[in-house]
Amino acid sequence: MNEEEIKIEGTADINQALKEFETKSSAEEAQKIPETSETPDVPKMVGLAMKWFKIKEQKTAEYVLLGVAVVAFAVSLFLFFGGGNTRPVILQSDLFLTPPSAVISN
Repeated sequence: MNEEEIKIEGTADINQALKEFETKSSAEEAQKIPETSETPDVPKMVGLAMKWFKIKEQKTAEYVLLGVAVVAFAVSLFLFFGGGNTRPVILQSDLFLTPPSAVISN
């Protein structure tokens, strides 16, 4: 409320009840403020990484997730392009070509 006193005509009980209400409501508002600041806004994936890898800082968990993504990307590139023998083995039977059946019947 404002700094000026609200003048209510009547008994002193009303003024006392008003002051008690003001003190109780201000005490409740003061208690609610720390509750919202204690729960930081952490994304779900970062929260899971913090839980699974037992990491305490959010920034470290984000770097761990970035590393996991880079490793997964590198593995997928390796599997896609292959890392083994790029030349196929040619067998003797592969050298003989059989013409299509339409050519043989003519």
